[in-house]
Amino acid sequence: MDNKDLSLFSKGTFNPINKNFMFEGHEVLKQVEAVQRKYQKDDTDTFINELRDSIAGYTLGFNEVNVEKHGFDCKLSSNGEDYYLEVKSASFMAKSWQATFNDTTFEKADAFKDEKVFLALAVWQDASNLLFICFGQNKAIGEFLEEKIAWFKDGHTVRSTQSISLSTLVFKYGFKIIAVNKTKEEVRDILREKSRAFNKLTPETLIDLKDYNAIKSVTKSPDKELELA
Repeated sequence: MDNKDLSLFSKGTFNPINKNFMFEGHEVLKQVEAVQRKYQKDDTDTFINELRDSIAGYTLGFNEVNVEKHGFDCKLSSNGEDYYLEVKSASFMAKSWQATFNDTTFEKADAFKDEKVFLALAVWQDASNLLFICFGQNKAIGEFLEEKIAWFKDGHTVRSTQSISLSTLVFKYGFKIIAVNKTKEEVRDILREKSRAFNKLTPETLIDLKDYNAIKSVTKSPDKELELA
């Protein structure tokens, strides 16, 4: 009995329940509930995920969202081809911004080697403010995921979870950063404050929606956008 590890009891920060926060937040949730009922989106976590996936995908030009648990998050059909988008979200307040893959299979890892598959890391400030999206594709991501899955299956880790940082996506895998609800200059300042690594950002790497939409209007499909940016 005396040998039990009770360190868990010393963790956490407990504050008195703020009644104003509770009541005002409850009113907001009632509005969310009304939207859930209208569109028959009963599970709240799934509702938030689908909503954020839809916003990120629509911003990037994808016009379909996956309403099931498995598969990629968004799709675009263009010129007889289907393109797929995996959306990862990160909070502005997080210690690090990274795309996290939970319970990834070899099948999905292999799919990331395909030119029709894209990855987006959307960074959100608060509940609805999409600051910027890190967007691109690189078959080396699929290879990285395969290596991590194999490492897990060999018993080296407890969970099959893989993470790729924002800076790695940009500087190793050649992704673009698209400013959404901030100017390019504001996003550049945010990134530099987060990490000195982003002092190396080039004008070609950090673009805004006007730049991105101009590229889309020329290429008509996402597989050429990054080449022309």
